[in-house]
Amino acid sequence: MTGNYIKQLKQILSEKSFTQQELAKRLGVSFASLNRWLNGHAYPHKKRVDQISRLHREILGYASITKEDIRRVVSEAGMYRNRKIWKGITDSQALQDDLVLEHTYNSTTIEGTTFTKKEAEAVIFDKLTIKDKSLTEHLDVVNYSFILRKIFRNEFSQNITEAVIKDIHGLLMQGVREDGGEYSQNQRGIRGVDIMLTHPKDIGEEMNQLMRVWNSKKHKNIQDIAKFHSDFELIHPFGDGNGRVGRLIMVLQCQNKNYAPVIIENKRKAEYYEVLEFSQRKNENPFVQFLVEEMRRTFKIINKYM
Repeated sequence: MTGNYIKQLKQILSEKSFTQQELAKRLGVSFASLNRWLNGHAYPHKKRVDQISRLHREILGYASITKEDIRRVVSEAGMYRNRKIWKGITDSQALQDDLVLEHTYNSTTIEGTTFTKKEAEAVIFDKLTIKDKSLTEHLDVVNYSFILRKIFRNEFSQNITEAVIKDIHGLLMQGVREDGGEYSQNQRGIRGVDIMLTHPKDIGEEMNQLMRVWNSKKHKNIQDIAKFHSDFELIHPFGDGNGRVGRLIMVLQCQNKNYAPVIIENKRKAEYYEVLEFSQRKNENPFVQFLVEEMRRTFKIINKYM
């Protein structure tokens, strides 16, 4: 970790021809602090390391992510991989509630629901109706949280199949759409993204192939989960709800491989879409790094209860 942020700082200085004084100002720290970091005489706070990484990505782009970087983040993900994590989730109602709220609020907000976190909490746990919010928004939150609870209680098969995925979509669309659990028969598109999705006639075949590849691998890790999510979202098999279904599948996959579940924050929505599109066009490295960063945050939530 130390060498990584030092390397990033040096690359930023080289790429942009910043003086150390200018870079220190950009990071909001003193010249002396930056100098100590560069020389390995002091270590930045975790939030500063994340800030350095974001600035590094902003300036150098994703091409600067190396195989060494990916080995490092995959190794870090191993720190958040333990059977005790999921036993703790299954056994602790309080932990489940925390994760259900956090995941439901962020995932549904990414897709356009307008509840505050407090409102989402009231809808999920107190069964309240929020004035001036649509029935669809209420159902989006209620259905999503219901599926998460089923995952946390081990009520889905550990063997992820097309039938399981269709079941998740059917539950998610209950009361919202009549085609829940059915692959789309129409062309779909993603607003603002110029990527050709799978033709409706090919959805069945491509989903079958996606599942064959996933289930053929005995030793899966976070890279495989990232690749699956990227490919699933490119197939975009359903008429609506593909993002939410994809993120719910990711929770199941994390459970299956004993990783802390990934909760993608709504405030990182733009970055999430950016690394996902990069994954679909070029490679999954930035997306893997992104997922491990979000897994790290989820692990901190879990750690409060362990």
